[in-house]
Amino acid sequence: MNVLEIAVYAMVIAGQPQAVKCVESDMGGVNCTNGLSASMGEREEIRFSNGVKVAKTSGITFSNGITTHLDGAGWLEFSNKVAVRRDSPYRYRFSNGVICALVERTMAECVMPEGR
Repeated sequence: MNVLEIAVYAMVIAGQPQAVKCVESDMGGVNCTNGLSASMGEREEIRFSNGVKVAKTSGITFSNGITTHLDGAGWLEFSNKVAVRRDSPYRYRFSNGVICALVERTMAECVMPEGR
């Protein structure tokens, strides 16, 4: 998992996509400006500072019970009413307009485009 995926999951866990930056730390984890931090746990799972674990196996599993559904238009919908789709390998768009992109290998930024 990379810093962009961690940023996207941090937005899903927060329940309301908004402007945020996530940066890899020198200690190997990722710190996000929405107050969450994350590190890799066992079996390729991401452990967030609020106790939520995200595992990506045959699907995406959240330890807090959030479930996913892929709709017919390509949006990945989460049970907490957040929806996201991949625009490119390095960019995701949320249904509320927030766009998350990889700024550099160690930093992802999520912004609300002007005029929204």
